[in-house]
Amino acid sequence: METELYKKQVKENVVAAMLDYMSEDEDCGYSKRDVQECESILLKYLDNLNNIVNLTDETIMEQVKKVVIDLNKLNKKTDYCLIETDAREEIWQIIQDSAVECGLKSHSEDVTEEWREW
Repeated sequence: METELYKKQVKENVVAAMLDYMSEDEDCGYSKRDVQECESILLKYLDNLNNIVNLTDETIMEQVKKVVIDLNKLNKKTDYCLIETDAREEIWQIIQDSAVECGLKSHSEDVTEEWREW
């Protein structure tokens, strides 16, 4: 899996956009620490995917479920302000594409949908 490519997308497409928005609106509802936590959650997901020894749909989807639930908790902590429309699309795409590239065979159009609250 192209882990570094996805990590770059997290930094450039998700984190940078959140920080840009935060600099434009001080009352955006989240802090730099929240953005860093979001980044950490996504990078950990990518590392976990990359480190799966027995790649099956089940082991990949376990990681998908975990990252989505962790992001749900973080977003709830910010009163659902952190993950807005643009971030949601970027995050979903990174999770989806990396899971499929890792070998997920039986996937829907949105692997996050079952658990996602953002």
